This record gives sequence, structure tokens and C-alpha cells, in this order.
Amino acid sequence: MTVWKKALRLTVLLVIAAAVVGFLLWPRSSGEITLTDAKVAPTGSGAGAVFLSIANRGRPDRLIAVSSPVAEAEIYSPGGGPGPPIPSGEAALAADGAHIRLRGLGDALQPGSLIPLTLTFERAGAVTAKAIVTDPAAHGAAAEVGLFGMGDICRVGPGEPAPRISLSVVPYGERWQVRVAAEDFTFSEELDGSVHLPGTGHGHIYVGGMKLGRLYSSEATIGPLPPGRHEVRVTLNTNDHRAYVVGDQPVSASAVIEVD
Repeated sequence: MTVWKKALRLTVLLVIAAAVVGFLLWPRSSGEITLTDAKVAPTGSGAGAVFLSIANRGRPDRLIAVSSPVAEAEIYSPGGGPGPPIPSGEAALAADGAHIRLRGLGDALQPGSLIPLTLTFERAGAVTAKAIVTDPAAHGAAAEVGLFGMGDICRVGPGEPAPRISLSVVPYGERWQVRVAAEDFTFSEELDGSVHLPGTGHGHIYVGGMKLGRLYSSEATIGPLPPGRHEVRVTLNTNDHRAYVVGDQPVSASAVIEVD
């Protein structure tokens, strides 16, 4: 076989492999719910935590069940209740909020492996996904998750600004307007991801334990929510994504809303 034929054969094989991997990781959708960027972070002893992004283009929903043919799977939700709410819009299963916990993965817990999952939503029904196992040596372990950002903290030192916040949530049509009052703290999107500067950073916003994203200003809007009682929580975080802690308490505030 000539050199150019060998090169052509290798190129074809690489294209086929890339197409297969792309198909397996392609966003999965129910028509209303789309799941993307699904990852499994090993947490030790054959266990892992699943994080992924959720786009809900339909009515508000709830995540009520999860299963996998290769592991025991359960939903962890710091908000408790019948299942974490999925507002219309964007949300995420994240290390500092609601996420999926897997046990009994055994040999399946290898970097690069794909773990099949089925997430069941109250309205949208079952949506499948494949989560790729990350390399803990490259991305850091996830042994402490689900604590609203408390896995990695920034304890305010003597003489540094000691941030404080309060929040209110008011109806805005079918949506909800969140207003944050912060003291000794400056929201700064420009410094996001940079070095720590005391008294600056961004917020994280959650509803019912489900992480909705970051806050770079004192106001945010939450999309329509399913009926029930929901806790809205905001935490303050440093530019390098650690949770601010004053004394022994994270800098956070919460408000409870009722949706009929």
C-alpha cells in the first residue's frame, strides 16, 4: 500500500471516529427540553456526579427521575421537594446545586467513557443523554458538591470588605423579578475569571436548588415556574469563582415564592 493510500485510509478512519463521537454527544431533545454538555466528575469509590445544561423552550417543568443502565442514579437537590424545578429558559445541573449522583460505576468510570442516562421530566417525559467521564487529574475532583458553592471558599480576612446581601422577588407577568441589595460588594463581569480582588465578583442564582447561572448586576429575571413553593437563593462569589464566607457563613440570601 502506497504512502498516500495509507494516509487516505487513516483520514477516513479519523473522520468516521469523529462522526461517531459527535453523534453520541449530540444534544438530546424532547422537543421542549434540550440537554447539552453532559459530564461525569468522578467522586471516588466508583461514584460520580453528573453536571449538564438544560434549555427549556416550553412550559415550566420538573426533573422527577433519572436512571442509567450502568449505575445506580439519583437526583440530589438541596431544594428538596418533589423534584428540582425547570423554569422556562436556561438552567443547569451543577456542582454547587442540584445534580445527578451515580454509584456502582466500576470499570465504566474511565476518563473518556460515555455514561448513558435517561432524565424524566414531569411534562416533557423522558430525555436521553450520554455524559462523558472527565479526567479528575485534569479538571479537579468533585468530592464536595451540592453546597451552593461551598466546595471552594474565600474567607474574608481582617480589614477586607465583608459583603452582605439581601434580596426580594416580585411577580413580573408569568416571570419573576429578582432584586439584590449588596453592601461592601461590587458586581464586575469584566473581572470574571481573573484574580481575586476583595469586595468584587459576581453572584450565583438558584431556584429550588437548580442553578440558573451567574449574576453580574443587582437584578435578574426568572422564567415561569411550575406550581408550588420555591426558594430563590443568591450567593456572592469571587472573580476566581470561590464562595465568599464571612466568619463561618457563606454570603447568601434567599426568598420564598409561591406559584399557583
